[in-house]
Amino acid sequence: MDAQGLCTQTTPEYYEPSTALDDVEQHKLRVLIDEIATLRGLTIQMSLRVMSLVAAPLADQRAWIGEEFTSLFAQFNSNMDLIFGTLPPQGDMASHIQWIRKTVARNAPREAELRAARAGIERMAMAIKAGQVPSFDEAQTFFNANWPVVRDKMTEIIWDLWADLDAQKNESAKKNDALQKVLQETLSDIKQFSSSIRMIAFNSSILATRPEQAGPGFKVISSEVKQLSENIEMRANRAQETISGFS
Repeated sequence: MDAQGLCTQTTPEYYEPSTALDDVEQHKLRVLIDEIATLRGLTIQMSLRVMSLVAAPLADQRAWIGEEFTSLFAQFNSNMDLIFGTLPPQGDMASHIQWIRKTVARNAPREAELRAARAGIERMAMAIKAGQVPSFDEAQTFFNANWPVVRDKMTEIIWDLWADLDAQKNESAKKNDALQKVLQETLSDIKQFSSSIRMIAFNSSILATRPEQAGPGFKVISSEVKQLSENIEMRANRAQETISGFS
């Protein structure tokens, strides 16, 4: 759980399709939900790039950082379209994307907050693309206005989606062999993700020691990312204990 009591784990505490067809469809859904979950990490990464722009002393460094931000924003925008896109989805994921959009649309205030955050991030992307370098205050505002919203609201959405799926599944599937196998694989993925986030926090903590004005901003981001990593790992360890109890 994080400071707001929200679980940051991406997948639920079981994942056990009953047939080969279910397995394929469940995998597709899991891929989509994992894509949505990356919006949290992308927001942190964009915040780091904005802060780096403030600290970068050379024009070529700022250009390189700006290109990274633009690339991250493109992925962020693409993943946001999975949730809020207006065009009819195409391909074999179409029905799953429609289900995601329908589930998300049930909470209008949450949708409004996420749309506002998206608009704010887009404004920063346009400014950076135009060659503008944000001030320290602008970089800090960008982080404070967007990270908490995306972190909390996307976590709520992820668990709303899984709760909707869980309601359709048989509770007796929790203890079978397939459940055990997939849970172990899922926990391994979660711990690997936690390790990657911890490395981001470590790098940010190093940057936080810089004497420039941007240093305190990196310190705030480092603390947030470190907390996210610890929350994910704690949840994974609790799930591991639950699995052991089923054995």
